[in-house]
Amino acid sequence: MNPATQQCITSAQDDDAVTSAASEDVTASHPVSATLVLMPLQPEDLVLLQWDGGLLANEGIRRNARLMVRTRLTVANWTGDVEAGARIAAELASNAARHGRPFTDGRVVVRLHLPSEDDELCIEVDDADPAFADFEAAADGHRGAESGLGFARRQGARLSWEVKRVNGLVIGKTVRALVPAGREGASA
Repeated sequence: MNPATQQCITSAQDDDAVTSAASEDVTASHPVSATLVLMPLQPEDLVLLQWDGGLLANEGIRRNARLMVRTRLTVANWTGDVEAGARIAAELASNAARHGRPFTDGRVVVRLHLPSEDDELCIEVDDADPAFADFEAAADGHRGAESGLGFARRQGARLSWEVKRVNGLVIGKTVRALVPAGREGASA
């Protein structure tokens, strides 16, 4: 697909002199030269994928998160491991539902941010519990081979968490995974 283009004529005294920029040499037939410049129109700060959704904090949250994230990453043509990204999001959402606390509507919030198809994927999951006891042990996989955060770390994700505030009021926490587009350093 060709990007949209913008045509700019830098100078021309007589519009009749510029009949076909692709086939005529204007400088040979007219004392005023004209140059045609075609430039792709690129919106500034184009974000390839920006999505957030609330998922019910129930027994189906892992499956639902995986399905929603896998679909969005595939459509966005992300160059990273789509299955690993979807599973990391599913693990974070499942952890928020099991170990955290859903918001008053019974949901946890999952957000995806992908600036371009070659960039790292940012997965964020919010829940209503502002505490995260022993985050480092969970993130390093010391809670067992099946730990969701341990899996994310083994896939090369950088993990962090922070207290979530709205207008200065503590409403919960955000757990973040930055998943690299390439699979270097990741192991299943």
